[in-house]
Amino acid sequence: MGDTNGLPRIERQLRLYECVCRCEITMFGIVCEFFPYNMRLLQRDLADLRDAGLVAVKYVKKARGYIKTGVPAFTQKAAPRRRAYLVRLNRLGRLMSELENEDVSWEEKKENRENGEEQEYFTAKDSYNQLFPGLSERTRQRDFEVLRNIGYWVRYNAEEHCFDQEEFAFAWRDAPKTIDKDYLEGNW
Repeated sequence: MGDTNGLPRIERQLRLYECVCRCEITMFGIVCEFFPYNMRLLQRDLADLRDAGLVAVKYVKKARGYIKTGVPAFTQKAAPRRRAYLVRLNRLGRLMSELENEDVSWEEKKENRENGEEQEYFTAKDSYNQLFPGLSERTRQRDFEVLRNIGYWVRYNAEEHCFDQEEFAFAWRDAPKTIDKDYLEGNW
């Protein structure tokens, strides 16, 4: 049950979350062209996203797809194993939309050092630690790996000796009317 067409369950659900958040209408037929979903699996994944407190959707017959109805509360009453999974799903979903990085060029940092203006820059790692204080370094590494697996660029920059990211451009506004093939293939 955890692997559908090579995608682990959490990665499949995060990609679905991204689709739902970026599109005004998430159409079952189009999602099924790119992910091997059946209606039952899609409904389970949408329920997990809702229970994790990420997004709630409603099927609208006229639109022939799912539309967002808001951000639900995290489901506190879940079995321990399921709750642990939902906490992880919520954390990764929040990272997709809330992870920040101070975008300062390497040249500017070098120039500041030469002028004696050594300063600390807010990196993706700092943002992670601020969002989720107390989590281990290993957990952060695993979370960044999952984000990389679904197409986000979050890496250690050896030249600048820090973690950085490209802007995720993940938002609910300016959403296209439907999901297109380029989006689902990651060519956006």
